[in-house]
Amino acid sequence: MRFRRTVPVLMIGLLLIAAGAWADSGVPEPRQPTDRSVRMLGGLEPVKEYLSGRAWLTMEGIDPGLWIRPGYNTLTRMDWNSIGNHLYTPPNVPEGAAAAIQSPALQAVGGGLLVPFRDPAPAFSRDLLITRDFSATPIQTEPHIAANPNDPDHLVMGTIDYNFPAVSAYVSVNGGLSWEGPIQVPFLRDDRVSGGDPVISFDRDGNVYYAMISIGIDEFAIGPLQLADIVSSMAVAVSTDGGYTWEETVSAARSEIRLEDQQIDPSGRLRGTIVAGFLDKPWMTVGRHHRDPARDVIYLTYTDFEVASEIYWIGEVPTLLTRQMATTIRVVRSEDQGRTWSDPVAVSPTVNRSFGEAGGGVTPGMFGTDRVVQGPQPLVGSDGTVYVVWLDSTDDGSMEGLGEIQFARSTDGGRTFSAPVIASVFNEIGFRPRNAFFRYWGASFPQAAIGPNDELYVVYTARPSGRPQDDGDIYFIRSFDRGSTWSRPERVNGDETDRLQFFPAISVAPDGSIHVMWGDMRDDPVHIRYHIYYTTSDDRGTTWGFELPDLGHTVRDTRVTDFPSNPNRGFPQGLFIGDYFAIEATETDVYMVWADTRLAEFGGVNQKIGFARRRPIRSPDIFVSPPAGPGGQNVTIQGFNFQPDMTVFITLEDATIASARTNLEGRFTTSLYMPITGEGPQRLAVYDQSGNMASTSYYTEFGFGDIETMYRDLQEQLRELMDELRRRN
Repeated sequence: MRFRRTVPVLMIGLLLIAAGAWADSGVPEPRQPTDRSVRMLGGLEPVKEYLSGRAWLTMEGIDPGLWIRPGYNTLTRMDWNSIGNHLYTPPNVPEGAAAAIQSPALQAVGGGLLVPFRDPAPAFSRDLLITRDFSATPIQTEPHIAANPNDPDHLVMGTIDYNFPAVSAYVSVNGGLSWEGPIQVPFLRDDRVSGGDPVISFDRDGNVYYAMISIGIDEFAIGPLQLADIVSSMAVAVSTDGGYTWEETVSAARSEIRLEDQQIDPSGRLRGTIVAGFLDKPWMTVGRHHRDPARDVIYLTYTDFEVASEIYWIGEVPTLLTRQMATTIRVVRSEDQGRTWSDPVAVSPTVNRSFGEAGGGVTPGMFGTDRVVQGPQPLVGSDGTVYVVWLDSTDDGSMEGLGEIQFARSTDGGRTFSAPVIASVFNEIGFRPRNAFFRYWGASFPQAAIGPNDELYVVYTARPSGRPQDDGDIYFIRSFDRGSTWSRPERVNGDETDRLQFFPAISVAPDGSIHVMWGDMRDDPVHIRYHIYYTTSDDRGTTWGFELPDLGHTVRDTRVTDFPSNPNRGFPQGLFIGDYFAIEATETDVYMVWADTRLAEFGGVNQKIGFARRRPIRSPDIFVSPPAGPGGQNVTIQGFNFQPDMTVFITLEDATIASARTNLEGRFTTSLYMPITGEGPQRLAVYDQSGNMASTSYYTEFGFGDIETMYRDLQEQLRELMDELRRRN
């Protein structure tokens, strides 16, 4: 028989006890206790590259929230004895990455001032940076945003936040003009760390729900062996006060580790199969009950990974031989505001990636030898029908060949689902693009929205046919018959380049208009920096683009951001900018959030959550009192509408003369002595580190020219006096 795929044998059991081996987690190896120590199984090793967001980083041992904290291990928490000489530089991490994390933010003084130069977008507000830092790990990524259906200016944004082990929330009640946060949303009490994938939803009463991954461990014994491995929960927290406080997080579904077919062979050796599970990629929505229109139901979809490994003996040493990885799309529901959850229901068939002989040892009821399903998203129709879309990698392997967007629906409140329908077939993207280091396979996961008349819309990233140098365009499909049939894919981005587009997001406003955003590298000649681009459709996706009559601006799509982001500067080694961006359309506006790296342009690694909207946001202002006077005079400068909690630099003409710090409302007040300059008007400007700028004029009434004139007058008076004295003598 031919071998399709093989993986290294995972050594466990007596080998672990004899060698004290630990799975490579990228963190300092903890000092091993002596008797009956708990050992990490490593059974999920084959699934690492398929996991989303922070779960992937944690499995790979490169999560900056963990490896920059010496001695921190996901399984063992802190082991101070393991720190050794790694107190300031983490082991097994390239020096450049560690240095980048520890680099301070740029503070230019004197004549040199380097800040991002903003180029305003024609149809959107200036960009705001929502998130703030409270540690030496200035990274937030993977944002999601939702608006209160009863108040479209009330927004809640969730994000992975490397300042904390938990995810964070930010709240705005004025349409994004200002934000309160971070507000930590804790993972499950007995777990170790948040796994990211934040998703926010409101119900009709204004309650807010926050879904995430919560990562813990499961300890168990096999005979004399004490083992443990990583497990996960699909965790949900609820806020009844608009996102300011959160109730205790609950588990909507949890993975497990189990031993199947356990037996003792004639030699007295343990035999059987260890199945290690991990739940990934939660997505959540709230909609009406299918039988009671007055009630809401929360639906949460996810991917269920299970890795089956056979206990195998090499001489007297037990090992694990991985046989297959199975994935299934499942859904759970809650009808009591997230307090309790139903048992999981399978939405997709279980598909499998086999290791070893193709076609050999496949569990009955499974099919395929190199197939994965991932990235589900649920929708709820006006009659309570539940719709789910997801990615199927097909049998030709993941991240290569063809992929499919598959679809299923439920008319009984998520208790049963129809057979899957293929909504689209496309050229699947890889793990990362060829022009950058960040993972972008998640861009192929479908992003879905539903219209007021139950129109179904999906966007995703795929490799275009006929342009082999292009690693990704944005495609749109739709269905007007509840998913029974789907349109042919249409390319949304309007550029004619081979530059990368990725991480699309879609939302439908109450009036039925469709709004789509994505990351776009078309404007960068070196194919690395991205802007956010946007387009809209008022005819259910038949045509795309919009017109701004006041500006005479008609386009297929348009730039949103006023400064580009470089993914290489946003994360150590440029490895991660999240798995998605997000958009929310309301009756009054369109709100967008994304991973923004502008603060890293002239400093160390930095990633923030950027925000923009269609309505304009007032530009910064400064006020100087008094506005005129001699050099050396004390003046007071006040600033308004700058980036909150950020350093600002005050310049006079081309020289930086002072700095200050804004408060949480973007304001500052400072006093300083004006330098002596030439007489006349001087340009006084204030810049913050994100590139916001405001300027005014200060009139110097007594400057260098006045001093020179005074000096010449004194010299003339002295000469006259000396001449008078000589005449008298």
